[in-house]
This record gives sequence, C-alpha cells and structure tokens, in this order.
Amino acid sequence: MKRVANALAWVYFLMMAVAVTYPGVQPFNTIRPFVFGLPFAFAWPVFWVVGAGLVFYFVHRTHRS
Repeated sequence: MKRVANALAWVYFLMMAVAVTYPGVQPFNTIRPFVFGLPFAFAWPVFWVVGAGLVFYFVHRTHRS
C-alpha cells in the first residue's frame, strides 16, 4: 500500500507542477468567475495547494504503521 500511495503522490505532484506553471495555467488564466471571492486565476493554484495537503495527509496515514 505504501508503494501505491507514493506512486499516486508522485503523479499528483507532477500534474500539479504542470497545472500551476505557464503551459497548464493558460486555459484558466481568467479574472472571472470569482471563486470564494478570489479571481479564478488565483483560486486555481489554491485548489492544487489544498489538494497537496490532502495528498500529504493520506501518504502520512499509509506510512504510519
């Protein structure tokens, strides 16, 4: 289970690296709509960072034994 969690974490963080840098953020580089009061261009990286926290939590739970 630890290997699967590690592999999924690597996949998530590689996707995150592409999604919040230049080529991946271009389709989402808009001011409107607002999400929780933030322009969408700001909310997009926030979603990925919150997801990273969840990934770290689940990896921690799998390695805690």
